[in-house]
Amino acid sequence: MIPYIYIATFLLTFLLESCNGQVDHDSPNSSLQDSLTQSKETSVKNNPVDYVKNYNGEDNQLFVFVGHKILVENLPYKEGSMDEGFKAKYKILQKVFGNFSQDTIEFVVYDHYGIPAFSKFEDVLLFVSADSGTYFHQKYMYNDVYKTKDGRWAGSYAIKDYKHGNNKKIKIKPIKIGFQIPVIYPLKEIRGNGDTIQLSYPKPYFKTIDNGAIVVYGNYVEELFILKRDGFLTARNIFHNGELRSNR
Repeated sequence: MIPYIYIATFLLTFLLESCNGQVDHDSPNSSLQDSLTQSKETSVKNNPVDYVKNYNGEDNQLFVFVGHKILVENLPYKEGSMDEGFKAKYKILQKVFGNFSQDTIEFVVYDHYGIPAFSKFEDVLLFVSADSGTYFHQKYMYNDVYKTKDGRWAGSYAIKDYKHGNNKKIKIKPIKIGFQIPVIYPLKEIRGNGDTIQLSYPKPYFKTIDNGAIVVYGNYVEELFILKRDGFLTARNIFHNGELRSNR
């Protein structure tokens, strides 16, 4: 009689433990749920838009502004991407083109070469576009800018913009700029692989001295925007004949 009681007690205990979830970790449904949860978490972490502020579904085709760097930081690598992703946050010092209601802005940056070049400057003319409320940097587009003696923002002679094929007949010309503090660029640059390259700056737009190149000619930000608008931004089909296209 005792063995039967023992067996019945064992079976009852086993059934109760099963009902209370003590052996759920061995069930196929539990394993599937764990996999789905991990997959979802991985998906979220690999999506750059989840790391920057969304501006209520805004779909601003282009916003151009002078910004002061608050932060530029790496985003987790997205498998299969050929570019590195970054989160950037800037204080807006001057609006140059487009509308944006806040005084700071966050946006996603993609760069094939690593850390965005504009991030080494404190104040920059930046170009961003919104998609479903998330702003993205217009790839590689920026001008480092500095305060002038008359209190405006200006940048150095924009070599690549002036040489752009669309700007061959542009009426804008570089002018002498008086900066509050002399703007001096280095004559050498150390690449990521450790190689040092010599940099050159065309005269009369720059004056070369022993330790750098002083900016002599440049343009105010309003003209720097027009150079980008009629050059690279037109080539990207964002503008046509100086007008913003209706669709990107």
